[in-house]
Amino acid sequence: MMDEVIRRLGALGVELPTPPRPLGAYRAVIEAGEMLHVSMQGPLLDGRFVHTGLLGRDVTIDEGRKAAELAVLNALAQIHEHLGRFERIRQIVRLEGHVACTEDFLEHPKVLDGASELLAAAFGERAGHVRSVCGVRNLPGNASVAVTLTAELLPPEF
Repeated sequence: MMDEVIRRLGALGVELPTPPRPLGAYRAVIEAGEMLHVSMQGPLLDGRFVHTGLLGRDVTIDEGRKAAELAVLNALAQIHEHLGRFERIRQIVRLEGHVACTEDFLEHPKVLDGASELLAAAFGERAGHVRSVCGVRNLPGNASVAVTLTAELLPPEF
């Protein structure tokens, strides 16, 4: 039986990318009790950052939304590699976004909506989450957006 999240992503014409390897001395995903934490993910595709630079100068809001979508897809790819399937995800709990931007850029929520909307399309009611977003001066690899994700898990026997 096909994983419902994979099916929903496929209906959108989206495939999970190969999960990027950590850029430093840390783990990409860790389970802690009933919680699953995914380390910060950026808009990496085939080992290269896309939509690089600062929102408000180098990157448009639409490009920033696409960067946020790709970053959250990388987070989902990390989850899928770790769990092997998405059925154990009870709820996406928290999405945290960092937007590299100019000092006067104020549209952070619009950028991160790219990630939130993709989660909603993929997980349906299980995608409801809290989120925070902040503007930063720069991100690794000159990424325009990076996200972290936290999910609540069902027991392993599910």
